[in-house]
Amino acid sequence: MIEQIGEEIDAILDPLLSRQFTKKGKALYVKLGAEDVEVMPSFKFYLQTKLINPHYKPEIAASCTIINFIVTEDGLEDQLLAMVVKVEKPELEQTKEELTHQQNEFKIQLDKLESDLLTNLSDADPATILENIALIESLEVTKKTSMEIQAAQEIAIKTEIEINVAREVYRRVAAEGAMLYFLLIQLCIIEHMYQYSLGSFTYFFFKAIEKTADFETEEERVLAMRSNIRMLIYQWCSRGLFERHKLVFLVQLTFRLMQKKIFDVDYTPA
Repeated sequence: MIEQIGEEIDAILDPLLSRQFTKKGKALYVKLGAEDVEVMPSFKFYLQTKLINPHYKPEIAASCTIINFIVTEDGLEDQLLAMVVKVEKPELEQTKEELTHQQNEFKIQLDKLESDLLTNLSDADPATILENIALIESLEVTKKTSMEIQAAQEIAIKTEIEINVAREVYRRVAAEGAMLYFLLIQLCIIEHMYQYSLGSFTYFFFKAIEKTADFETEEERVLAMRSNIRMLIYQWCSRGLFERHKLVFLVQLTFRLMQKKIFDVDYTPA
């Protein structure tokens, strides 16, 4: 594995990337520079980059399998939503996780019942299938179990819908966090040293939630959390920016809020 590569890959690796192997006897060789290097049958070659949106030559993209592990804004929003609900309503998130596990178990059990039923039918003698008491009893048990599972699934689906409605109250908090994080990681375009990890961001994200006072209604608390997150992340980020870039960051944040039509907070940093 070669880590943290740039957009330019050393030409010496081209024969390896394009799989220009030659066979000598039972072994495979590839020419790297002036030497022929033996290639083991289990050999795998990985290139890793930390660039957000790298552009490689078409021949590189054609000869390699490119996997993008960067989280999307929607994906991060869902992750933050689960984390926020786990802090604010731990019993709610636990119930959702249990329901998800239960639904998966139901699917596995139904697949097993169908598979066993087909196996019994295929093994049964067609001439005496109506006289096969064991097969008929197995069919009855399968039918009864299947109906019980379907009834339990309907109840679980209704419960999951109710839980999702309750979780959506905190969607705005998660959306605020996802928006801010993707705003931060774009600052490296202005100056390459502006690098922010997701771990550091989530630390300050939940630190802002911890500092939020309790309110009588969830709506008030959600608005307060969103305001605190925005202010704390701005203060944390601006401390590490050059003076000439602080206004750029603030303008970008303002434009994103206008784009999302979030005007409920008078945002004037100290």
